[in-house]
Amino acid sequence: MKFSSQAETLIADLRNVPDERTTALIRDIIPLDNAVEVIFERYKIGRASVEDTIMSQWRDIVGEQTAHRCRPHKIVDGKRLVIITANATLRQELDFRKKDILRKVRALPQCENVRDIVVRAG
Repeated sequence: MKFSSQAETLIADLRNVPDERTTALIRDIIPLDNAVEVIFERYKIGRASVEDTIMSQWRDIVGEQTAHRCRPHKIVDGKRLVIITANATLRQELDFRKKDILRKVRALPQCENVRDIVVRAG
């Protein structure tokens, strides 16, 4: 028995099976090595990131006494460094030292675009 396309779609939905018709785009096949290259480029795999650079120099940036009580969390919008601290007292101390910390961070390779520091207790 032949049904209309709308009825076929309804029956397929009720039976929880895919509809015979597809709206998928038929794309050209690309070689796997090209796809891997695109992924490596898009997600910057294998390259040192700004976060990696800051993390590797963290003790020099904030000092030996402070480094174990706080850590760089992430870079927001490519220009704002978020630092997580152990407590509110340390957060305030780092707030007072923002200019010095920012100067040291901006002196690192690939970190010239960091323009601001946000310190959060957490």
